[in-house]
Amino acid sequence: MKSEVVPMIKKLGSLLWYDQEESCLLCSAKSVEPICSGCREEYFQPRSSRCPSCGKLIGNLSERCKDCSSGIGPKTLDKVVSLGYYGGAWRDLICNVKYKGQPYLLLRLSDYMISCTVNNLPPPDAVVPIPMHPNKLAERGFNQTEVLASILSGKLGIQLRHYLIRTKDTAPQTSLGRNERIQNLRGVFQVKEGVKLKDKIIWLVDDVITTGATLGESAKILKENGVKEIYAFCLGAGKEE
Repeated sequence: MKSEVVPMIKKLGSLLWYDQEESCLLCSAKSVEPICSGCREEYFQPRSSRCPSCGKLIGNLSERCKDCSSGIGPKTLDKVVSLGYYGGAWRDLICNVKYKGQPYLLLRLSDYMISCTVNNLPPPDAVVPIPMHPNKLAERGFNQTEVLASILSGKLGIQLRHYLIRTKDTAPQTSLGRNERIQNLRGVFQVKEGVKLKDKIIWLVDDVITTGATLGESAKILKENGVKEIYAFCLGAGKEE
C-alpha cells in the first residue's frame, strides 16, 4: 500500500505545481504577470504617448493626433487615456470578453487599469460606465463597461454610478463609418431623472474608443446636465501610423 501512495503523492504534487503556473493572456508564454513583458511592450507601448483628446497612441513629439488637431475628434472630453493599442492579440482579448462571455478576464487586468488611471487622471467623484440598451444587455448577459467600472470602483474606493441610460437600440458602431457613427448616436443617451450632477468630476468608462463618437456623445449629455469635468478610460484605442 505504501509503495502505491508515494508515486501518487508525487503525481499529485506535479499536478498542483502545474496548476500554479501562469501564462500570458495574449501570447500564452509562461509569465508571472497576466501580460508578459514582450506583449506589454507591443500593445501597451509605454514609450508612446496618447492623444489627450481621444486616447490614440501617437509619437512622442506630438501633443494630439491628426484627427483631433484638425477638429474631427471628440470635443466634450477633458482627457482620454487608453491602456493599449486596439489591435492583434489585445483586440482578440477584448473581443473574447465581449462576445465570448469572458468578463472574468478583466479581473486579471486590474493592476494595469489602476496604474493607467491613477497616474494619468485626477480623482473623480464617480466612475460611470457607458450604458447598454436593455435589449443588448439581455442578449449578451452583461455589460463589459460596467465590469470595467466596477473593478476600478472596488479597487480604488470610488463610487460607481449609473447616471446614464441608453434609450435606443442602435446598430453596432463597428459596422459604420465616422459620420454614420455620429448620426447613429444622436439622442441615444439620457441622464437618469432626478440625478444631480452639478460640478461633479467623472471618469467615463468604455472598452474601446475608435472615432470617439460614443464617449463624446455621452460626455456631451453629462456636461449639458452640469458635470464640470469628464475624463475617459478605455482598454483599447487606435494607433496613428
